[in-house]
Amino acid sequence: MAKNTDTRLSENHMRRQLFERQIDFSPFELASVQWGAGDGSRYSPDAVIELKWAGNVFSFVVEQKSRSDSLQTVRAAIEQVLFLAQSMGKYPMICLPHLSSNAVRMLKEAAVSGFDLCGNLFVCIPGKVYIERIGNPNRFPSSAPIKNIYQKNSSLVPRLFLLQPAFESITAIVHELKRRGGILTQATVSKVCKRLEEDIIIETGNAQRQKQTYLIQPEALLENLVGQYAPPTVGQHVRAKLRMASKDLAGCLFDWCCATGESIVQTGAVSCTAYTVTAREETAVFYCSHVRRLLSDLSGFFEETKRFADIELMETADQFVYFDQRDHLCASPIQSYLELMQGDKRDRQAAEMIAKELLKRVRFALEKNGN
Repeated sequence: MAKNTDTRLSENHMRRQLFERQIDFSPFELASVQWGAGDGSRYSPDAVIELKWAGNVFSFVVEQKSRSDSLQTVRAAIEQVLFLAQSMGKYPMICLPHLSSNAVRMLKEAAVSGFDLCGNLFVCIPGKVYIERIGNPNRFPSSAPIKNIYQKNSSLVPRLFLLQPAFESITAIVHELKRRGGILTQATVSKVCKRLEEDIIIETGNAQRQKQTYLIQPEALLENLVGQYAPPTVGQHVRAKLRMASKDLAGCLFDWCCATGESIVQTGAVSCTAYTVTAREETAVFYCSHVRRLLSDLSGFFEETKRFADIELMETADQFVYFDQRDHLCASPIQSYLELMQGDKRDRQAAEMIAKELLKRVRFALEKNGN
């Protein structure tokens, strides 16, 4: 796969694609291309192109960027091309290696057109033309060390901002993660925060005379977490019948965790009854860090069986399922939300109730903090 490891090479490649007319602008015909100075000046466009369709010719000023994995870069390109379009009397358009769905959303809001090197095209001329041909996959993925900050254990940082939306420092984030059961290095947290800023999810600024990093798009953050969610990697999956009263189960398992240092928590789907009114199956389902040790240590309380089981144990080392664990071994409301959003219509309706409460608390905390 091609990667944007050299900015100059990428920009030259993009220019060559246009020059050799390898970009698919259909149903438009690329009538002409005129190169700008390309010197990075605010007053210098990268290119001016003319697109012809149905007897009409539309002239666009083009701003190109060699990165498409940063929404900050997309926003900067939009601001620059709008300035150029107004000063030159032409329609605004940006060129990226790949037009993501989030980038297209930003283009729609600004009424700016765009195209990429993957076959995607978005043309918006208010009152005249609207064409959206998107969905082709990214052929130029980022070479950043953290591939997806919204998945697996990297997702602990964005999840934390939904629980506490403002922090004074990276160190404060690391400490709060640890308090809630998440262990990440300061370097990893710093990288994730940088990417969240590039995605315009968080921002660093002054609040009540203090420099803080705070959440600015909670809805978009939830959307990213849902869209990129990957379930935990599960090893052993054991079904058993209880030899104790179900009301004593949570206390017994909690005591075992305290004595052994192991982890156990209900799945998010089962935990949802702690956060919203919905009907769930009676079977207790848990994530556990060491299933065989649990069954051995508490052998008198469980009987393995494939029939009529009333407890399921799924072994996983993924710490995000144990993060922000609540009373009675309930998973975090965020984990409940993410698991329910993978389910059927009834599950998704329950998830929306959880999200509504999460967002309500986030907005209240931000207002109280002066953000």
